[in-house]
Amino acid sequence: MSDDYLSERPQAQITNFSKRFPIARWIINLTSLFTLVLFISSLFAPLFTLDKFYFFSNTISLVSALFSLLEEGNVLLFLIIFIFSLLFPLFKLGIILYIWNSQAGTTVQLLLKWIHHLGKWSMLDVFVVALMVVSIKFDSIAEMQIHYGLYLFFTAVLLTMLISAVSTRFLEKHHAF
Repeated sequence: MSDDYLSERPQAQITNFSKRFPIARWIINLTSLFTLVLFISSLFAPLFTLDKFYFFSNTISLVSALFSLLEEGNVLLFLIIFIFSLLFPLFKLGIILYIWNSQAGTTVQLLLKWIHHLGKWSMLDVFVVALMVVSIKFDSIAEMQIHYGLYLFFTAVLLTMLISAVSTRFLEKHHAF
């Protein structure tokens, strides 16, 4: 698709695709809201429990891990995880909901391109959690149990990526913008 796509089409053809594709809009909205609930739940749910020497146990959620980073003075790491694991997925879901529920036009096309280009950064969420798990697994004096929060988080990230990919392909295929 060329960057001049909108300028090549008559303005009259640019319509509200939420009216043109109500079933797709309904499915995307429902899936996005479900993903949002999963994502918010995963922030406070326990990701894993770390047992050291059979006496010390620490259950960690994403939010508690972020606060720990701040308390320990790791501001840069806090910002990276906060931006890419919290703000970015929320921002992406918000843009998808906006695209599907607004009038199509230049702004929507620009946002759709943003989603398409920034989609590669979504895997950073998964990478961050994987690094936490691997780094803890290498500690020979600790044992780790994975909890449901980790699965909620991965599911939310994967659903966000899926919604983004499906939306982009669907809207490009149907020239809905």
